[in-house]
Amino acid sequence: CIRDRPRPAGGGGHRLAVRDPGPAYRLAWQPLSSPSPGPGQVLIELRAAGLNFRDLVHAVNLLPGEALEGFYGGFPLGLEGAGVVASVGPDVTGVRPGDRVMTAQAVGLGTHAVVPAWAIMPVPERMSFTEAATMPMAHLTAHAALGHVGGLRAGETVLVHSGAGGVGLAAIQYGRRLGARVIATAGTRARRDFLRARGVEHVYDSRSLDFAEQIMELTGGHGVDVVLNSLVGEALIRSVEILAHGGRFIEIGKRDIFADHRLPMRPFGNNTAFIGLDVGTLITQEPDRSARVMSELAGEVTAGRVTPLPHTVYPAGRVADAFAAMRHSRHIGKIVVSFGAGDESVLVEAGPRPPRFDPHGTYLVSGGLGGFGAATARWLAARGARHLALVGRRGVDSPEAADLLRDLGELGAATHVYAADVSDRAAMSRVVQEARAEGRPLRGVVHAAMHLDDAPIGDLTDDRIAAVLRPKIAGALVLDDVTAKEDLDLFLLYSSVTTTLGHVGQTSYVAGNQFLEALARRRRARGLPALAVCLGALAQTGVVARGAGDRLAAFGVEAISPREAFAAIEDMLAGGADVAGVGRCDWSRLRQVLPALDRPRMSPVMPASTRQEDVSPEQIARELEAMDAGEVLAYLTEHIPRLLASILQMPAEQIAHDRKLEDYGMDSLMGAQVLASLRHRYGIDIPPMEILRSGGTVADLAGLVLDRLRPQAARDTAPGR
Repeated sequence: CIRDRPRPAGGGGHRLAVRDPGPAYRLAWQPLSSPSPGPGQVLIELRAAGLNFRDLVHAVNLLPGEALEGFYGGFPLGLEGAGVVASVGPDVTGVRPGDRVMTAQAVGLGTHAVVPAWAIMPVPERMSFTEAATMPMAHLTAHAALGHVGGLRAGETVLVHSGAGGVGLAAIQYGRRLGARVIATAGTRARRDFLRARGVEHVYDSRSLDFAEQIMELTGGHGVDVVLNSLVGEALIRSVEILAHGGRFIEIGKRDIFADHRLPMRPFGNNTAFIGLDVGTLITQEPDRSARVMSELAGEVTAGRVTPLPHTVYPAGRVADAFAAMRHSRHIGKIVVSFGAGDESVLVEAGPRPPRFDPHGTYLVSGGLGGFGAATARWLAARGARHLALVGRRGVDSPEAADLLRDLGELGAATHVYAADVSDRAAMSRVVQEARAEGRPLRGVVHAAMHLDDAPIGDLTDDRIAAVLRPKIAGALVLDDVTAKEDLDLFLLYSSVTTTLGHVGQTSYVAGNQFLEALARRRRARGLPALAVCLGALAQTGVVARGAGDRLAAFGVEAISPREAFAAIEDMLAGGADVAGVGRCDWSRLRQVLPALDRPRMSPVMPASTRQEDVSPEQIARELEAMDAGEVLAYLTEHIPRLLASILQMPAEQIAHDRKLEDYGMDSLMGAQVLASLRHRYGIDIPPMEILRSGGTVADLAGLVLDRLRPQAARDTAPGR
């Protein structure tokens, strides 16, 4: 989208947003008007905010949409911060403007935040705001995990994975304060040395599965009473296996949970428990319980028993460096972004602004009584539209109509329902004339009406084709015609990503959508408003809501939420687009089922590494099956540089096996191409974060590939075996 030129931060506030989430994400500061606190709320002027791994995961688009609902609400970035109370809402007692506070909430990574009064904790005078910003989420997670959920007791043994991270260091503090025996792991020698320097006696390597046997030997075969886990895959399983009788396994990671990975059940015969803990959803779903935990934590902070964590501070103008440091794991403890001094270097986008629709005009939505059309009606009302004309063939008898009309009424919109066919010119003319006669002339049109009838083209009859084309094409032509004399500010048409990708069973639907895109371009050429939006798979509505989500995800098409879709549509409208799309696609996986994606017009989005190779993954698998583990590792170490050579644009023989790929200029976009190449060549999936957590060398990549191809062989060839 086209945007206004960035400007230096001035007297107003600003909040960070992610543009183009994915390996090549961009960070942008947006203007922020100081919000007003409502009843029971507090407005904080933030001076510092803690950066969390989940912020990075959101930026590189590694979490499914469901992970961004709930706690993330409207602010996908920013989970904690510290600053000064600017104002308080009605019914707030015990806090006043000028108080120094910190909070664990979805605050947004920016200068101002409105939070519930129960979610703030005082910042002692002896503590700086940057120190305070290291504490809320890490200590709250450790307190909830080990105390309230894990029930850790004095004298018990706790294993803290990733002990040099924010939560890990907070958990070590908690265990020591309680009188527990603390064992920790860390992924690098420097971090393990750091933990030992801080007095942690037993520290092991989290990147080697040997830690499990070493801990069992240390504990005399007893195992550990509590595990605080953030490791994935086989390391998670091995950690479950070393639980003592009655042990508790607290999972705070997300990857294996959202991937729905299997877990062996045998260890649970020893009266052990597996507990998944998401502090974010705990805060939103159980505010009373969360308030109690925060109150306990606040008392510990005030008494000096809970202290700030080691941290690195980046001014807001260097926020990209902060994300890069987290991406490359260049830090110990926490990363903090500071606001205030130095903000003159922050460039804030002057736009776009969310659309505000004419409260005195009428907005017509065809197909507006169900599905995404109904979601569109709610969006229009939320953005200021006060008169809606909803058209559907069943009118008020549509299944979703009653709930929709209630919601629109609560949003302050008056709704006029028409039981009509959008392709009926006379009926649509009456809608337009009625709105004009009542002093609420038409200001916008959204064409969401559609009919699906999927089948191979050879099985389609003329009547079946016409039934699909009529609402799309005839309806759009009618709306274009009857509104010709109206002063419109919106003419929105819904197309589909299948129009771009192709679909063997949806020839009629694709043809109808192609017409809508052509109509949008024609209207724009005539100086009229128009936008055709190619929608990807939508969560909570349509085929995904009817159970097709898993099948689509298997092909590489993941659902986006309506909130994400409308945010993108707002950007398209502000940017003046005529045809644009929004969706979430794994292009390399799609390429395996849609060879036509190799067309030149798809080249801007298709990773070069997804092009067909002479050797299939199946052939490679058969070749590797005849080798022993050492031979497989040698094969991979030889062939991976060849794969990297085309991405790094350098000879394979110049790529050393023990040198980090970032030393050769490997950036996040190239990293995504590497993952796609590995997936296509070997038929395996390696999460980007796992590569970031590894050493990032050819040898490390070979080990990760071997672990996916032959897990037991990978363990047999691990160092020390």
